[in-house]
Amino acid sequence: MQDTIRTFFNESIQVQVAAADSLVKPLERAVQLLTSSLLEGRRIFSCGDGNSTFVAQHFTDLLIHGTHLERPPFPAVTLGMNSTQPVQVDCLARQLSALGSQGDILLAFVSQHQSERVHQAMEAALSREMTIIAVTGDEAAEITSLLGPNDLEMRIPSTNTTRIVEQQLFLSQLLCDLIEQQIFHGV
Repeated sequence: MQDTIRTFFNESIQVQVAAADSLVKPLERAVQLLTSSLLEGRRIFSCGDGNSTFVAQHFTDLLIHGTHLERPPFPAVTLGMNSTQPVQVDCLARQLSALGSQGDILLAFVSQHQSERVHQAMEAALSREMTIIAVTGDEAAEITSLLGPNDLEMRIPSTNTTRIVEQQLFLSQLLCDLIEQQIFHGV
């Protein structure tokens, strides 16, 4: 059993190291996009598929409550499932159609190969002239095909859903920390 435990740790560490090598520039651009949007009074919407739904909620909580600073809340909304019609595929897209505006950002956390709800949310964001930042794994071609020249993909170098979600959680915390540094410390 100890070998199995070590194997899990090693897999996670390897993905983290590979992500550190490949995501520095996309992370820097994501922080710039998110910070600019917040300073312009725009909103950040987040959503996710499967276990990445938790990551989207966590990201919003960090933006609203802060990470290390006592500060005012940032305007952030997690798109969620409709409790009266939980199988409704367009529930995230309908929320963006009702609330999203040009200049807002959709941060989509995708850990699966296909996600019709997130796909439709991204289409709604495009129709509202929002910027999309997609945090994906290596096999999300359906999602990344929707990204335009002003959008951004942060691709975690893994096809393992568990490893992707681990990195998404780390990246959500890191994004919020860096946004706070940019806005309040001018770093």
